[in-house]
Amino acid sequence: MRQPIEESSMDYKTILVHIDDTPETPDRVAFAARLASAQGAHLIGMAQTGISRFIRETTLPGVELGDLTPLFGSLREAAELRAAHFDTLVQQAGVASFAHRIDDDEPGMALALQAMYADLVVVSRTAHDAPGIAGIAGIPEYVVLNSPSPVLVLPHPQASPAAFGRVMVAWNASPEAARAVRYALPLLVRATHVELAIFDEESSSVRSLEDAEAMAQFMARHGVPVEVCRHHPRGEVGNALLVRAEERKADLLVMGCYGHSRYREILLGGVSRTVLRRLSMPVLLAH
Repeated sequence: MRQPIEESSMDYKTILVHIDDTPETPDRVAFAARLASAQGAHLIGMAQTGISRFIRETTLPGVELGDLTPLFGSLREAAELRAAHFDTLVQQAGVASFAHRIDDDEPGMALALQAMYADLVVVSRTAHDAPGIAGIAGIPEYVVLNSPSPVLVLPHPQASPAAFGRVMVAWNASPEAARAVRYALPLLVRATHVELAIFDEESSSVRSLEDAEAMAQFMARHGVPVEVCRHHPRGEVGNALLVRAEERKADLLVMGCYGHSRYREILLGGVSRTVLRRLSMPVLLAH
């Protein structure tokens, strides 16, 4: 008989956190530091200069930006200062293992590339007035659709605990939702209560409940304290999901997300977009 998997074997071993110049960065880094300490993980802070965008602009016909060397130096110096501040914060927080990276690409692209070598990426929700990649997608959306790692998105403000006592998992029997559950196991096994929530518009459907029970059994074998709850929303599922999570005072929402086939790298499905727009709690997304 195989021995049960020890809890520590499911811990995140490498966590990647975004470092930018927004006011939310200290709270984001503090959260990532607490999570890294709780999981015994190596923490990587990722800062970007954005130099690649200016290089692309200089290749456009008729664009004369002059000598950009001083600008590039200024951008790199600012990124290095952010990286040094990250080092100071995590050292003060007592993180045992950490490092920083500085990249010249745009944030979403740089994070998605570095995420190939991480178990989890920590970012903040994109502000409503913030420009997206090519004016289309925010950082969370781009990274979750273009990296192999799950993305933990923090709301504004970001006073979030590193341990999540109450967790809601949005379940629709999709491969994306199943991957989200697997990626969230290091957090789920530490929770005191996990609701596996089905939002089924067809009250007569039996299949969705059977699928949820099978997933609940899978989670229970990992030691997750899970309860299956079925809901029949009258309105948009994304709104119903958030209302339920807020009513249950969930500390974390876990869900899968998908991209539309033609624009997979830039456009999330409707429920995911609604959740990221109205997010009031951390959400772990997986694609």
